[in-house]
Amino acid sequence: MTTDNITYREKGRAVLLTAMMVLSVVAMSAAFVGGAAAAENTDEARYYSNEPVTDGDTIYQGEDDFKFGGNFSTQTLNRIQDGSAQGEVLQVPVRQDQQTGRYGDGNGNRVNVVTPRVSEIEINRGDTDVSDSSVSTEDADNLEVVVDFNFDNAEYVDLTVESEEGTDITNAVLDDSTIETDGGNTTLDLADEDAGEYTITAEGSENLDFGDAVKTTTVELTSDSELGLDIDSDSAVRGDDVKYTVTGGSDEQTHLVVIESSDFRDGYTVENAEKVFRNVEDTNKVGAYPADADADNIEFAWAEVEMDGTSAVGQIETQYLDESSIDVEVYENDVSPSDVDSNDPKDDTSVEVTEGEISVENPDGTYVVGSEIDINGTATSSDEVAIFARDNGDWELIEQNIDVESDDTFEEEDYVLSRDGGAGSKILSLPGTYRFGVVDQAHVSDVMDEEDTIGTSDFNKGTSTSTSLRVVKGNLSAQFTTIDGQISENVDGDIDVSGTASGQNEVVLAFVDERGNTVATTTTVDSDDNTFEEEDFSLGDLSQGTVSAHVISSGRDDQYGDDELTISGDDTEYALNEWITQLGESSLSGDQIRDRITAQTVDETASDDAMVTDSFRYTDASTTIDSIYPKGAEADGVNPVAVDGTIVVEGSTNLQPDENTITVEVKDKNDETKEVESTDKWGTNGNWTLEVPTENIEDVGSYTVESDDGETTDRAEIEVVEEINDSDENKGNSDENKGDSDENKGDSDDNKDDSDDNKDNSDENKDNSDDNKDDSDSSDSSDSSDDSTPGFGVGVALVALLGAALVALRRDN
Repeated sequence: MTTDNITYREKGRAVLLTAMMVLSVVAMSAAFVGGAAAAENTDEARYYSNEPVTDGDTIYQGEDDFKFGGNFSTQTLNRIQDGSAQGEVLQVPVRQDQQTGRYGDGNGNRVNVVTPRVSEIEINRGDTDVSDSSVSTEDADNLEVVVDFNFDNAEYVDLTVESEEGTDITNAVLDDSTIETDGGNTTLDLADEDAGEYTITAEGSENLDFGDAVKTTTVELTSDSELGLDIDSDSAVRGDDVKYTVTGGSDEQTHLVVIESSDFRDGYTVENAEKVFRNVEDTNKVGAYPADADADNIEFAWAEVEMDGTSAVGQIETQYLDESSIDVEVYENDVSPSDVDSNDPKDDTSVEVTEGEISVENPDGTYVVGSEIDINGTATSSDEVAIFARDNGDWELIEQNIDVESDDTFEEEDYVLSRDGGAGSKILSLPGTYRFGVVDQAHVSDVMDEEDTIGTSDFNKGTSTSTSLRVVKGNLSAQFTTIDGQISENVDGDIDVSGTASGQNEVVLAFVDERGNTVATTTTVDSDDNTFEEEDFSLGDLSQGTVSAHVISSGRDDQYGDDELTISGDDTEYALNEWITQLGESSLSGDQIRDRITAQTVDETASDDAMVTDSFRYTDASTTIDSIYPKGAEADGVNPVAVDGTIVVEGSTNLQPDENTITVEVKDKNDETKEVESTDKWGTNGNWTLEVPTENIEDVGSYTVESDDGETTDRAEIEVVEEINDSDENKGNSDENKGDSDENKGDSDDNKDDSDDNKDNSDENKDNSDDNKDDSDSSDSSDSSDDSTPGFGVGVALVALLGAALVALRRDN
């Protein structure tokens, strides 16, 4: 091979290599361009790019115009839950009510179905969102519309703008009506539009234009460029916060709102003047001018407000203003307090301020020292109130910062006026007549001194009220419930105690027997009605005999005696009930213990304690039969009863009613029970009554009546007879009429031998006398009938003797 041939061959190889390199570069360039194009198509919404849905993609309810591609083997998918198909089918187009969740083709390829949603539309003027707000025409030429939505991979969002009349002005006011990506924006220009409300709607541009995929907002366009000042109300009660609005300005501009010092309330301070305007809402700062002047040289109070869009809102605190028509002025942009005198206000308005009212419902004229009450009343236009008391000097604080509710009422519950508060409570701790006052808390904060007192002049300057309050000492009463002055030890063993103790939170109950045993406790007094009650209080190990019962209250000073209760040889200071219990463990007698209780409480030097004392017999249970008589014929003792009547049994007991039962049985001579009745009702006198029928008693004769209370029995023997003779029962009720009949009888004896007819007449007279006797029986009182002698009276016997003598004389003749 020649050198030339080698050279040609090498040149050929070089050319071939060069050509291959060029082709490779071209191929790579083509691949890159294709890949870039593919990547660009992937960023485009599915509806427009015709990209298929592949494994892991999200699709939307109502979506259409796509296919399942990639590894999907079918165009029909099933819903997957907990890893298994649940029967819900997914096809194209997707139903608007398609159940959300995951769907798959059974081969591991899945998609997720969600609800399409436009979550927010913002209309921004600079950094301020004016959606559902207002903007002036001056500031409406470059508004930014921002839309947040979740379906930008499926399709875009279209914007429409409508005027107040419903005219579609979208193309005239939007740079671009399509938002392609979540959070995308476009420019809105309303500067050339008329004033009114404009509605901006965002919705899916193709299929997703339903439900949550549609959202609207509004913006109010104003053309008023004149600065104005409006007040929410033409009148206010002093203490109200009055809202004002500056209108017509430009966004973020500042304006001064001013009230002159001539409209301040009398006696105002520098601090008051600085609080005339509240630093709330769109207010940047407040103050009084000149800043370093004393109260007499202050010219006005001011507030600087910043426009939010076309308005700025602030508030006036009227409690520092006079009761009159108050002028409020607004100044041009950037006028400082020092420039007010050299500028005219751009607008002004006024508000009529009137005096607020406070009323007191409770206390209502009388207060019992130490009693717990609810303090309440009404206070218009006050946020809080304070209560005071006054004797002859200044008002002294009891309590402050009591909230006033939205319905203008205030209340302080369960409050002891004479104890729980400040120096004013000390005034009300002694009986007497004082002044009770309520005043607006804001005024109190301004005028109350370090000793928590207010002079009468300052008190009256504020919104306040006062009333006369008579303070009285509490009283104590108590009732010990016994039965006929007794308590049965072996059956009941307890006692009920009740009473009233005004001005007290609690009282002490104490019981002392003759041997010096004691039982004591404390019981709570109801704050609503000042009553106390202790039911079934156990008398413990008290001995039988006379027991003294005591209820003791601590009086207005809320302490028993000198508040130093100790036992000899023991330095411990006891509460009164504990001290009495300790005395019961000593060797003292009952009288000695009672003397010590009295000496340490009501008889202690300077003590205002009170005590109620009573006594009763602590003894065995007892139930007795006292009287038995037929119903309708009340009588003492044991009396006969008719076989077909009703037996009334009366008796006495020392057992508690309701908790015990008395049973009465009527038994025959064989001790067989013929009748049984029972009762658990009787009074505190212990007298009980039972009516026992005789339905099962068929024979006359002797019977036994037996009472049984479960602990004791008593018996009485009665006679059951065929009937009770009323004339026999009433016999001897009238000696006077009987004497008349005897006299008639004597006359008839005198004339007996003269005429049988006279005898007959005398018999008639005797019958008449018997009738008179019956009449006298019916007219005489039961007392008189009881006092008459049974059988023939003395007068009748004398007449009989005289008659016998006359007969003897006649026979001698």
